[in-house]
Formats: sequence, C-alpha cells, structure tokens
Amino acid sequence: MPEPNSSISSFKQFLIRILLPLILIVSGCGYIFNFFFEKKIVLQNQGCGAYKVNRIINSDYPDEIPIFGSSRAEGGFIPDSLGKNYFNYGLSGSKYDVTLFFLEQECMKKKTTPWIILNLDLDGLLYGLGDIANYIPNSGLPQVKSLLGEEYRAYFRLPLLKYYGRFETYVRSYVNEQVELTKVMDKGASIEKNELPSWEFAELVTQRRNSPTLFICDTLLTQKLFRLITTHADRKFVFIISPYHSSFFDKFLNPEMAIRFTDTLRSFSNVSLFDFSKMPLSDSMFLNTSHLNFKGAVVFNRQLRDSLKAIGVK
Repeated sequence: MPEPNSSISSFKQFLIRILLPLILIVSGCGYIFNFFFEKKIVLQNQGCGAYKVNRIINSDYPDEIPIFGSSRAEGGFIPDSLGKNYFNYGLSGSKYDVTLFFLEQECMKKKTTPWIILNLDLDGLLYGLGDIANYIPNSGLPQVKSLLGEEYRAYFRLPLLKYYGRFETYVRSYVNEQVELTKVMDKGASIEKNELPSWEFAELVTQRRNSPTLFICDTLLTQKLFRLITTHADRKFVFIISPYHSSFFDKFLNPEMAIRFTDTLRSFSNVSLFDFSKMPLSDSMFLNTSHLNFKGAVVFNRQLRDSLKAIGVK
C-alpha cells in the first residue's frame, strides 16, 4: 500500500488550520466593517446622495414636503427657510430620469400633505445619473437596478467590495456635513458658502456667453412625468425654475420650447409653476452662471417662501 504524499498532507493541514480560518476572519471583519460603514457613515449623513436614495425608498414621513431635482435643487433650496417639514432630495450631476425616480417613489406614499416641489432646469428633461456611489447601497432593489441600467455591476452585491474606490466619496461627504467648512448643510441641502473673485466670475460669464444652450425634452421622460401628474390627482406638483445668471440667456437658443413646455405643465389642475429664472441678483450671489451660493440662496428662498405660502404651501 503506497504511503500518503507528505506534501499533500501538509497542504491539507495548512488549509484547515490556517487558510480557511484566516478567510473566515477576514470575511467576518469585512462584513462587520461594511455594516457599520453603511449605518454610521453612509446612511446617517443627510447630505449624502446614498442617504437620500435610501430615505425616499425606505422612510415615510407623512408631513414631509420633498424637494426633487439636480444640483440646482441641492444647492439652491434651503428647507428650514421654507418651513419645518421640507427635505431636499436634490442630487448633484443628476438629470430628470433621477428626478422622476424620486417622484415615482414619493407618489407611492400616503401623505398628510399633498405638496411636492420639483426644480426644473432649462436644459430640459434629459438622462444622467450623476455619481454612481449614490445608488450602490440600494442597488439590489429592482427599482434602483432598473434606474442604473447599464451602469449596474454584479459586484454591487458584494459587501465591502462594492465600495472599492468610493470610500473617499462617502467619508468626504460625512466630514463636510459634520464640519461645514465650505458648505451650509440643511436637511439634504448642500449650499456653497464661497463667493468667487470678480475676475474669476467674469471668466465664467464669458464662457457662458459662448456656450449655446438648448431646451430638450426626451419623449419617454416627458410622458412619464405627465402620467405621474395625471394618475396622482391627489398630489399637488409645484415646479420651480430657480435663478440663472443673466448671461445664461445670451445663447439660449430655443426659449419658445421652454415656454411651450411650461404652459403645458400649467394646464394640469394639480400643477403650479414659479419661474425665478430671471430673478435679478448680483454677481456676488452666484457660485457660477447656473448655481447660487448661500448668499443668493437666502434671497431666493425668501421670495420662494412667499410664493409657496400664496398657494397654501406651509
């Protein structure tokens, strides 16, 4: 009878005594770290996009008045300036497919207040997810996976590994909310404090005056928006066009299309629309030609609050 191969026997002992226990320990530590990282850093930071996605899906605040939109919503609407029940779900870098995702989740909820605030940008209804990190914690849910489309990755299902290369994004957002060095954080809002030097802002104005802008509405997104409005007659949709710098309109090539679209919105009985796009504000109140800084946001929100109160939003 042949003797057992000593090298094979030694390798089996190495697997059983060292390698497998090490793998279990590392996996266990990774799972624990992932759990606390999500709970304490990602999903308790109101300024983090991942928190907002998780909140709109998994939380229900009957009195909440949500604010949806892009970075112009996130950096321009101050919830506490508008009232006690507002929350800003705006996501930087996102377009109207994301806004409609939030709107769809909101319309599924039973609320004691019917109001929904939606920022409307003058580039129209387009597609754009922004930072993928905003969706990873909930990427296993069908509605989020569908929103991600081709951006979804199978490794998003793996604890810890799904955040590879993105830890800095979450930690930076967490630190910004805690310290507020350059931004004012308020119930999801993230508003820049800085005021650009006049020469630097002048360069941005020159760039804008040489950059054509078109108002474009994707057909499917438009149909989805109108369907949500008509099928949720119990909800009241308030569209806001927040301020742009005057230079934005120098090469705005098809304002008639924007007017036609806003007129269509106004035709719905449960829709209100306020156009602050040409609100007169000094250069010092803009972060750039399409975004306000905190100084400008304070002035804008003061007028917005009065307009909302006039139609019964509190």
